[in-house]
Amino acid sequence: MRGDGQADASARLARLEAAFADEVRKSETLARVTEAVASSTDIESCVQVVIDGAREISGAAFGAFFYNQLEPDGESYALYRLSGAAPEAFANFPKVRKTPLFAPTFENTGVVRSDDITQDPRYGLNAPRRGMPEGHLPVRSYLALPVATRQGEVLGGLFFGHPLPGRFTARDEILLVGLGGQVAATIESIRLTAGAIAELDERRRAEERLKFALDAGRMGSWDLDVATKAYEASDLCKANYGRGPDEPFSFADLIATIHPEDRPGVLTAIEAAIREGADYDVEYRVIHPTGDLRWLHARGRAAQKADDGGVRRLAGVSLDITERKRAEERQKLLVNELNHRVKNSLATVQSIAAQTLRSISSPEFFREAFETRLIALSQTHDLLTRESWAGASLREVFDVELHALAGEDRIGFDYMADIRLTPKAAVALGMGIHELATNAAKYGALSTPTGHIAVRWRAEGGLLRLIWKETGGPPVAPPSRRGFGARLLERGLAAELSGGVELTYDELGLVCEMALPLRALEP
Repeated sequence: MRGDGQADASARLARLEAAFADEVRKSETLARVTEAVASSTDIESCVQVVIDGAREISGAAFGAFFYNQLEPDGESYALYRLSGAAPEAFANFPKVRKTPLFAPTFENTGVVRSDDITQDPRYGLNAPRRGMPEGHLPVRSYLALPVATRQGEVLGGLFFGHPLPGRFTARDEILLVGLGGQVAATIESIRLTAGAIAELDERRRAEERLKFALDAGRMGSWDLDVATKAYEASDLCKANYGRGPDEPFSFADLIATIHPEDRPGVLTAIEAAIREGADYDVEYRVIHPTGDLRWLHARGRAAQKADDGGVRRLAGVSLDITERKRAEERQKLLVNELNHRVKNSLATVQSIAAQTLRSISSPEFFREAFETRLIALSQTHDLLTRESWAGASLREVFDVELHALAGEDRIGFDYMADIRLTPKAAVALGMGIHELATNAAKYGALSTPTGHIAVRWRAEGGLLRLIWKETGGPPVAPPSRRGFGARLLERGLAAELSGGVELTYDELGLVCEMALPLRALEP
């Protein structure tokens, strides 16, 4: 009897030692898996570690994780990771549905542990099948537990099976539930981290796009702390104020850079933006350290509210608009100049019409004479338009008025240097030259095949001395009365340019001498 008792004690001791060794193994495995899960940064590797470790702890033949996904017809569950079998084991099966047996896991209502799942009353109710489909891994012992976040979101389920019954214990259930909670927390953490990284990446890309847009638009960005007046400016913003990227540039520096006449308006606009939360939008002049005067357009708004409801920060952009301002000034000058020229042109046309009427004896000849003079005026205007009304040269005015009346062999030019004329001088001389050329074509040197005109000018003593001399035409005699052309030259041209014009009716040909002050001619 004593021998039998000793044998029983030895057997019990062996079983206890084996149980203890198994518990140690499970604890060590759980610690290793827990550490691996906690350090995971990838969901797939995290899940694989869990199902591999859970199989080792529970002695399951197979382990799987099915994740929860939304389909158009409702929720379904797809295989995510598998342990103890090849992925092909589930390749030909449809996605898992929320059948009565799977519902507790995917609804997070509890753990399902069965010594023989085929005997569970919920088994075989997934019509049209009455149990496991043909080819399914053999499962009798069954353990399924939900993987859900602390907020109750079901991420999926852990499933373990064994072909023999009664293989999973209550202790296994406890260990695996704890492991399932940890994997849920780890998955949630990985998701949050991935989301945060994605958000940071998106913000970085957005900042890069914004910087590219600002750089492309030559806009500098700035930020002002209302309380401390701490001012931060981008490199382009500093450049708008004539500062380099590495130079310090404070809010006080900014205000000091603003033109004294514009400074009060800028400060008023800033104070209004701070006091009322209104948009800050102002244009002003700045003086660079080099003395260069530039125009800026600054815009901003409240970027952050203070606890008391006031503005804590202002942020915005600045843009150098100097070229736009200069263009606006040029446009304004051009419009004023255009108005002046239109008035002058109308007055010139009115004068031409009146003088032509007085010089034409018969009304039927008025139209031809008037039109030719208008054409002469328009030709000079065309020349000035091509030069953007910046002026024209004296030789260009001659060429425009003479090209239709005589070839180059009929006109000789003698001058040391061309003279640049203002638009006013070009119009006045153009009309005068037209009258000389028209008279020569009708009555003078250009009315005969052998006639010739010599044009000579020099700039001497602040005067332009110009001589028009005709030869080879019909004999010339002084006219009995002064016509429009003579009056335009001797009175109109001389008065317009503050000079003197004299016509000599030499028998050999008409001679016109001009003495015009260069200050009235040149730009």
